[in-house]
Amino acid sequence: MHLTLDGTWDLIVGDPGIAGLADAPSRPVTVPGLWEAEVDPALDGVAWYRRTFVCDDPSGRWTLRFGAVMDTAEVYLNGVALGAHLGAFTPFEFDPGDALVAGENVLAVRVTDHALTDPEHPRTAHGKQGWANQAFPSPPSLYLTYGGIWQSVTLRRHGPIAIEDVFVNGDPENLTVVVELSNRSPDTVTARVRAGVPGDVREEEAVLPPGEHGGVTIAFGPAGAARWSPESPVLHEAKVTVTAEDEVSDQRTTRFGLRTITVEGDRLVLNGEPYRMRSALVQGFYAGTLYAEPGREAIEAEVTEAKRLGLNTLRLHIKAFDPVYLDVCDELGMLVHCDIPVAEPIAHGELGFTGEVADRCAAAATEQVRRDRNHPSIVLWSAMNELGLDHEPSRASEGYEGFARRLYAAVADADPTRPVIENDWVDPDPDRVFESPILTAHWYGRLSTAYLTELASKTAPWAASPRPFLVSEFGDWGLPDLGPREDSPFWWYGADLSTAIERTPWPRTVAAFVEGTQRYQGIADRLQVELFRRQDGIAGWCVTELTDVPHEFNGLWSLERAPKPAAHAEFSLACADVLPIVARTTWTVTAGEAVEVPVSVANDGPALSGVVLEVSLRGRTVRYGPVDLPAHTASEVATVRVPAPEVAGTHELTVRLVGDDVVGSNRYPVHVVSSEPARVAVRLVGDAGDLAGAHVVTDDTAPLVVAEDALDAGSGALAAEALAAGRAVLVLAQDADRARHLPITAELTEVATAWGSTPFLFTTDSPAVPSLPQATVLSVESMSIVPDVVWTRIGDGPFPGHVVAGMWKPFPDEIAGTIIGETRVGPGRLLVCQFPLLAAVRRGDPMATAVLADLLRHLAAPVPGLRAEHDHLADGRAITYYATKDAS
Repeated sequence: MHLTLDGTWDLIVGDPGIAGLADAPSRPVTVPGLWEAEVDPALDGVAWYRRTFVCDDPSGRWTLRFGAVMDTAEVYLNGVALGAHLGAFTPFEFDPGDALVAGENVLAVRVTDHALTDPEHPRTAHGKQGWANQAFPSPPSLYLTYGGIWQSVTLRRHGPIAIEDVFVNGDPENLTVVVELSNRSPDTVTARVRAGVPGDVREEEAVLPPGEHGGVTIAFGPAGAARWSPESPVLHEAKVTVTAEDEVSDQRTTRFGLRTITVEGDRLVLNGEPYRMRSALVQGFYAGTLYAEPGREAIEAEVTEAKRLGLNTLRLHIKAFDPVYLDVCDELGMLVHCDIPVAEPIAHGELGFTGEVADRCAAAATEQVRRDRNHPSIVLWSAMNELGLDHEPSRASEGYEGFARRLYAAVADADPTRPVIENDWVDPDPDRVFESPILTAHWYGRLSTAYLTELASKTAPWAASPRPFLVSEFGDWGLPDLGPREDSPFWWYGADLSTAIERTPWPRTVAAFVEGTQRYQGIADRLQVELFRRQDGIAGWCVTELTDVPHEFNGLWSLERAPKPAAHAEFSLACADVLPIVARTTWTVTAGEAVEVPVSVANDGPALSGVVLEVSLRGRTVRYGPVDLPAHTASEVATVRVPAPEVAGTHELTVRLVGDDVVGSNRYPVHVVSSEPARVAVRLVGDAGDLAGAHVVTDDTAPLVVAEDALDAGSGALAAEALAAGRAVLVLAQDADRARHLPITAELTEVATAWGSTPFLFTTDSPAVPSLPQATVLSVESMSIVPDVVWTRIGDGPFPGHVVAGMWKPFPDEIAGTIIGETRVGPGRLLVCQFPLLAAVRRGDPMATAVLADLLRHLAAPVPGLRAEHDHLADGRAITYYATKDAS
């Protein structure tokens, strides 16, 4: 007999005690569910759940099972204490014994949600609850603390011998089924355990003294059934029946798949073939259910879309997900990297191999792994995530080492069939990895030539390491749809973000800005993926993240699972099994010059022979080959040269691998700029080197240029003098300390480039710098000259009267500022530019040279912008008139 106790329960906020429940005020809530989703996002501490149910016949033996309760549960049946469980994510069971009666029963559960300030919180395995609340304080946040009975509650009847666990190892060459039992009777019982798998049935005997636990291992040897793989996710059932005294005492059916996952050298190997991880991090956060998963249909849609995008793995992040999520991954052939919910904040001073913190976290790890280890989709465990990040000195302690060894052992002992990451850490750091063969890195940065160059340098030694190396976190940001809503939920951020964008000089709609950020995100993510994929020793990568969570917009889908189409269009290119990759870190070229195209191929499939490489740019195609491409290998193929178009603007470079058919393709936006020199005369303060064809003169009437990092008291006085005389002044990029020397009120702000939102660069409709595309959220066009400092005040605000290029960074720590802008100072014109140009010009960078030449020409002879005037015709049609405007 099986009873589900899901449904409507009474919730009593506070702690009247078991004796005071009957008189305490209550409200109905739904189980399973978190009380933050239904009652109050700010509710912490203690609350009671209570419900009645009817049991017509309580005879026999029973097991009361809770799928998961956050964080601590104390369970009472008809006033009798059955026991307690600490652990927010994993199941627990009680024997109700004589407390279960015929007729109406009252089940009550005292639930404690440890608040962030509760000293018990950092002493438990809590997942991401309570982390970084200073950065993401508003509800609902992923980082709140949560409480409630958030997975199903069931009551089932069985005989004296109960099945506690069934583990099928899934090894097709040596299949075994381990059955764990408990004797719930007062007598010694001899049990027959019968296990059936496809094509075979076997039995073993177990003798259990009263109240004892025991088990049997049933070996089946080689299995002849179909294997499980992502391409063919065939699932089987192991049917276990336990008889005692010739009667069925208990039975269970367990799904499993036949497959292997091993570490061989620097690679992960799935079913005997090299497996290169293409993963996205999944937080498991939803707009309606918050930290709890919704129904199967929503999970199926999420996993299906992830697989369609080209991902082969999902990293379920610092949380034991509802088993339904794993069921869906099993069925759809999506591989899973599972995190144990051990993370910051933690009691660093209590870390060790033994002790209460270690015992609790090891218990959480063991419970989760034992619950989930039959799922063939799971191929990798992470025992903890970034532990020590909030207090890095603790990583050097003996306590940390002992704790790391304890957690690794807990996972590996519970499941010896899968590899384990010890601490999913931000840098490889092999000296502080004590047990695991796998090294990881979490590397975040903005799309720029400098960052991609740094990333290539950082990854190279670890790609050459004999150990598996995973870039298990990276990724950039792109905004979700911010369209207005009539009945917006209380957490909706669209209106605030839209207003912030509208305060900038962005000339188009908010929707166009959003689309531009998504394009930026997709290009940024895919260029990093391509860098990882062309290095053969990188075993895989995981992009942060699959979906947005509140106030974090690095998802490929929004919080409500709406796609970001422009991001998908770019990112999906990088997920093909056979991928030709152009290994460049800049995508701006000079009109008419030869473009160098170094091509590698990442082949995650079988060997290919006799394929031809084709590289095309604006109607010109260069071919190379035929070449042979080995299986499961990244190869450098050739460097070819193709002429750049004579027409400035953005063009598409395509790369194809052609055999009997097209076996792989890719495309890149190439931004073409003019090589026309400035040919103007300017005065110069500071060291500039090559000024893009300008002539440096000493004539006081010539426009004044202040070189990069040359703004000081002296040059500031010269600039003020020139402006007062009605002349033009260009101030090139300065560091944050030099703003005080500008002859008007000004402020420079450094822009962080690590995790925590992206500073989006954009242009207006100004034609003053034609090398930059107008009204565009920039991505590859400016990646060789990305600024780290912007003007956040020039005069009365962050933007002067005439802006060519600006920057806006959403929360946390919102920043808005000017990169290229112009304003009147008295009778003179002040032009500023924070793109770092001069060093790039010396390197021969086409974009830096072209932008500097444009600025100098505009300094000498300003290019008027356009003023838009909107009106309506007599028939109601809208019309816009354009007229030139000055730069004031």
